[in-house]
Amino acid sequence: MRTNDPNIYAGGDCVEIRNLISGENMLMALGSLANRQGRVIATNINGGQSHFSGTVGTFCLKIFDLGVAKAGLTYRQARETGFDPVYAVVAQADHAHFYPSSEMIYISLLADRKSRKILGIEAAGKNGDAVKARVDSLAVLLRHGVDVDEVCGLEVGYAPPFASAMDVINNAGNALDNILSMQNRPVDAADFLVEFAAGKAKVLDVRGAREASPFIKKYGDKWINIPQAELRKRVESIAKDEPLFLLCDTGPRSYEAQVFLNSKGIQNTRNIQGGYAMIKVIEPEFV
Repeated sequence: MRTNDPNIYAGGDCVEIRNLISGENMLMALGSLANRQGRVIATNINGGQSHFSGTVGTFCLKIFDLGVAKAGLTYRQARETGFDPVYAVVAQADHAHFYPSSEMIYISLLADRKSRKILGIEAAGKNGDAVKARVDSLAVLLRHGVDVDEVCGLEVGYAPPFASAMDVINNAGNALDNILSMQNRPVDAADFLVEFAAGKAKVLDVRGAREASPFIKKYGDKWINIPQAELRKRVESIAKDEPLFLLCDTGPRSYEAQVFLNSKGIQNTRNIQGGYAMIKVIEPEFV
């Protein structure tokens, strides 16, 4: 934190610091960074040796009743830096779904296509502490340039009041791994809404008949319901060349359906990231 004058140090909101993902200098006005920089400066002034290495850009905030957090680069920042970014979106309960007070948490995990290096994470949910915990765990990994496999295998604490047995952060890694290995051909929920409204493809809903019923009533033959348990028996009713959006509640069942359909030569499908849970956040009046 020493300036070009060896007798002057600078820290806080007005100094440039190094982004450890992009390697570029940036401004990051946060009290947490300022306090850590102050510690480094004080150590050096008093004859010690300390160094502030930079930041991965971790922050959190509250927007009304929603907790939001981020670390690393956004998709746009990654592209501008020269990466070829790929992202996965997952929606999942922040702790065991059967435990009282669980809330949905939404995570977007970003990696470079070629190197599989993790570039960033964004998360939102009503339980702000749960949102911050997931982003903080990734922020530590981001400093070390890890790839997506490290996120898939990340060890986090588990008990039903605090997490699911397969934590949402691990599932984000798994979903991104599936996309990078081209097992999962995804479509963003926002892009789906635009394309579906334009009539570019029908929806294959693999949820139960009761869940799909209001959608069929509203969208008619644009909405096909084949519950996942019946897919093997009814696969012959699906045209091989017909473009389809695959949908379930949050994404895992529709991904499994996509893998099965691939094996039957039905490959013109895209899996809606985050499923209906993500759609209703973006467009509450969809049904």
